[in-house]
Amino acid sequence: MSNILLVEPDYGSKFPPLGLMKLSSWHKQCGDQVNFVRGCDREKKNFHWHRIYISSLFTWELPRTVKTIKYYQQSVLSSKDIFVGGIGATLLPDYIREQVDCTIIEGQIEQPGILGPNSPPIAEMVPDYDLIQSVDYSYTPENAYFLRITKGCVRSCKFCAVPQLEKEFGYLSDIKDQVKRTNNEFGEKQHMVIMDNNVLALKDIEDRIKDIRSLGFERGAKRNGRMMTVDFNQGIDARLIAKKPILAKLLGTLPLKPIRLAFDFVSKSMERDYRTSIKLLVDQGFGSFTNYMLYNFKDTPTDFYYRLRINAELNNQLGIRVSGFPMRYIPPTETQRGYVSPNWNWRYLRGIQCVLQATHGLVSPRTEFMHAAFGESQEEFEEILSMPDRYILFREHFKHNGASDGWRKQFRMLSRSERGDFLTLLGTLHADRKRKDAIKGIKKFRDLLEHYYPGGNSPPAITGAP
Repeated sequence: MSNILLVEPDYGSKFPPLGLMKLSSWHKQCGDQVNFVRGCDREKKNFHWHRIYISSLFTWELPRTVKTIKYYQQSVLSSKDIFVGGIGATLLPDYIREQVDCTIIEGQIEQPGILGPNSPPIAEMVPDYDLIQSVDYSYTPENAYFLRITKGCVRSCKFCAVPQLEKEFGYLSDIKDQVKRTNNEFGEKQHMVIMDNNVLALKDIEDRIKDIRSLGFERGAKRNGRMMTVDFNQGIDARLIAKKPILAKLLGTLPLKPIRLAFDFVSKSMERDYRTSIKLLVDQGFGSFTNYMLYNFKDTPTDFYYRLRINAELNNQLGIRVSGFPMRYIPPTETQRGYVSPNWNWRYLRGIQCVLQATHGLVSPRTEFMHAAFGESQEEFEEILSMPDRYILFREHFKHNGASDGWRKQFRMLSRSERGDFLTLLGTLHADRKRKDAIKGIKKFRDLLEHYYPGGNSPPAITGAP
């Protein structure tokens, strides 16, 4: 019997670490003692482990992952007994290798023998759902199957890491078998979360949807008096639905909640397919949608605002709810979240971050709320994003005391080119560790800068409403 420690670095994670959960199932089958922890735990560090597995998520969290690896280095006999895998480790393995010695697993473990002579294909294991109950951390949704039917994607979007992570699209595992094995070991679940990248691209998708229904997840189905739901968590492809309307009818037989669609870029064909797919799904009785909206890639602030307006139009025209979920693009080669694309600037990206903080990450489907958050016109949208953080976060308060009106009067006096220069200056000052000294030497824009850096200082951190 071996002592095994599974570690998820303490980054924010909504969904449970399925890779670690599958490793737990395998080691428990081997009779090993398995422990799970999030982050750096002193008690676990002071224990001797035969193996430690550490997961990774996004590349910008790799510094935290490396810190976690280093923390547990003395807890094993050899640094090679620390195994690191996941998205970040697969995309940037050299970033880890250059800083710490460990065993890096790139990609999914789909072949036997990767973790030892008798190790199975871990990707095929049923996750250990009991594992996540051992930590004081809430993963969502609770009481759900976490499943995958396919791997890869038929698309090759330049902004997406899936083509690097899973190079070929294809069938992965029978969903009925996954659910049966889960039920046998952990009991039935209320909800179903399907983690596929583009499951609708399967040629036999009609049969796979029949499989889901055969497991009891039909439209309107209940368990223990509560509604059962299916969530295609990575989103469904609007272009495929528009091209093949029968897909909307098939999806209409499932208790989908929410329906996630992406509108990641603006083109005539993409906008047409997006509108068409929503209307087809509305015809099936669906009225609530979540819209993934990538920005800071090759789009512009104008493109971003245009997509917000399309959602507002669809809300009004069809009497539905399309809640926008903006997602900032970070290149898969970046280990920090500071990337600014050529078509954006730091202040605008910061402004969107502040608006989303105030709206809890979602853009309300109601036109009046969208206008209140992002403005009634492109010009007002850009002006809102240019405001100091606290003026955005607590707009009514600073409007009431006149501070934001004073800022707005000064800002509107700038010409278009001066505004560009000023926004560039804000980005430069943000990255300057000697910001206060730099501000002392600035004469142009000095009065306007006082709204952002009173007396040359950063405003105190805001932890609650004034």
